[in-house]
Amino acid sequence: MRYGLTNNMRFSQAVLWLCSILFAFFGTISVLWPKEIAAAADIELPTATARIDFAATYGGLELGIAAFLVFCAQRNERVRLGLLATAFCIAGFALTHAIGIVLAKGDVRPILYLVLVFEMSGVALSLWAAQRTV
Repeated sequence: MRYGLTNNMRFSQAVLWLCSILFAFFGTISVLWPKEIAAAADIELPTATARIDFAATYGGLELGIAAFLVFCAQRNERVRLGLLATAFCIAGFALTHAIGIVLAKGDVRPILYLVLVFEMSGVALSLWAAQRTV
């Protein structure tokens, strides 16, 4: 064992670092290219106000979550908290996407199904890793 960490804890920390990187990536591209990211979901951002608000909501929030996950990943006693926070955040996205798809009776672009699968996988992986930290 390196640094006294179990394989389970190393795995859990790796998952948390991966999640922080993904949140930072999506947050960064939402800040840098809000019109292009929004267009993937058929959202138009016709004004500077709309672009700034989109960037703050999608980019800023995700960058903040990424920073919190990095904070959690740096200490063993915070890893489980970070993984649970990740699971709850992504579950919020996934649940809302799923409800929206059902209410729209499936009349949505295929990208949303891909996003939903990605989100559900993230929730499952985060919860599995959190369970392994106990």
